[in-house]
Amino acid sequence: MASSSAPYSFKHVSRLVPKDSRLLMPLLLTVAIVNSATLGYDTSVMNGLLILPSYSQYFHLTPATEGLNNAASWMGSILAGFVMQPIPDYFGRRRAIYVASCITASGIILQAAAQNIPMFVVARMIVGMGTAISNTAAPTLLGELLPPRKRSRVLGLFFSCFFVGSLTSAIVNYGSQNIASTWAWRLPSMLQIIPSALAVGITPFIPESPRWLISRDRNEEALEVLLIMQGQGPNPDVVKGREQLDTIHETISREAKEFSRSPWREMISTKANRRRLLILCTFGPMTEMFGNFIISFYLGKILTQAGITSTKTQTQVQVIINCWSFAIAVCGSFLLDILGRRKQLFIGVGGMTTTLLMIGGLIKRYGSSTDASGIYGTIAVIFLFQGFYAFSITPMTSLYPNEISPFKLRAAGYAVFHILDASFGLLASFTMAFAMADLGWKFYFINAAWDFCFLVLAYFTYVETKGLTLEEIRTRFEGPGGADVVDGIEPDNSSHEIEQETGKTDNAHIKAHEL
Repeated sequence: MASSSAPYSFKHVSRLVPKDSRLLMPLLLTVAIVNSATLGYDTSVMNGLLILPSYSQYFHLTPATEGLNNAASWMGSILAGFVMQPIPDYFGRRRAIYVASCITASGIILQAAAQNIPMFVVARMIVGMGTAISNTAAPTLLGELLPPRKRSRVLGLFFSCFFVGSLTSAIVNYGSQNIASTWAWRLPSMLQIIPSALAVGITPFIPESPRWLISRDRNEEALEVLLIMQGQGPNPDVVKGREQLDTIHETISREAKEFSRSPWREMISTKANRRRLLILCTFGPMTEMFGNFIISFYLGKILTQAGITSTKTQTQVQVIINCWSFAIAVCGSFLLDILGRRKQLFIGVGGMTTTLLMIGGLIKRYGSSTDASGIYGTIAVIFLFQGFYAFSITPMTSLYPNEISPFKLRAAGYAVFHILDASFGLLASFTMAFAMADLGWKFYFINAAWDFCFLVLAYFTYVETKGLTLEEIRTRFEGPGGADVVDGIEPDNSSHEIEQETGKTDNAHIKAHEL
């Protein structure tokens, strides 16, 4: 049915929210950039602080206290894992961003004012809690607002924008290195508050998730959000909007009946769900254990092992490597629907395995020498390693865990992924400093070995989701086609793509696709 010629009167959605999706889409993209940049800055600031002599000297750091300072944010992130689902469900996805920003800001102020290691550790734990909650609420909000054809790309870009914050942190550390006081490290700590402030400033201009509104019986407000996302400006198709509203309501009700028990019990109730759980339980830890952790937190130590000891040179390398990583991650985000998740994952992990072996060999040969060619060759391979990680793992981090689970299990599944991610980040924080000091170049060979083990496991268990709706992904786990995906055979989507191009898709398929 054609839309009415009279402009629709929006009565429930805030007047600050643009009623034209063409104006709203840039704001949604900004939400992705700002919230991911917050995580990037908060995480990477520790890498820069460890390079600054004023930070290490002020706290009289040893390998143990250095690991503790790095581990603190992961402790907070693990604690947040137990509330990251209830807070967005109770307050709403949008207000959860406010809650997270307030928590993060309080931790940042405490960190900048830290007088001793216990005070610094508590501050980092609070920051870790805030960023974890924010980076659960924000992608959930985007995933439930965006149309299916834009969801994959934006969620892929979401974690890629981690490097925006990481790059900002590197630039700030580079600029503050010559400050002759504790402000050399307090200033970078304090400036962490800027991304959180931007997140609070942007959030009033975006609507709440229609799914969450429907779950709270705020159906008229949910209808208005759906009408805005149609992209027809002040003259939306109200009939189509009500059909979408009814379909979402029916879907939520049906899934509630199908998965009537606790989602934690449902995750192990069927073979398909156990397979999903296996993927979550391996991908979560490996996001921290591929070797990227040492680049993010111990770049200064790697460069020192490679023979680069100048603080100025180390901060310059940090800035450049973050620029490089961001550019590669953006390219990887746009290639996810071209190469496919499995192929892109295999390229990235295979490349990381190879480059870790090369880094270990080069450090063994040139780490204690003055050979400029060998030293800069080591830096080049470090850049290649980070490029492989940014190309494959970075864009999949926010996307893949959300894709593989049905709606009822999605929050619990993401919580499992996040808790394991943070737990292994915590483990790495305590152990990496000792491992790198004790093992030297051998450490990189060991890291390459477990990357290869993951590659074999992923080949036999990970499912291809390229070009599939969420409903079709569920079929790949539970239907007869699942074996084809495990063997690396991608689903035949030619008829689906033709239907989209010709506009002849039946109404039921449109409803499912729009969900």
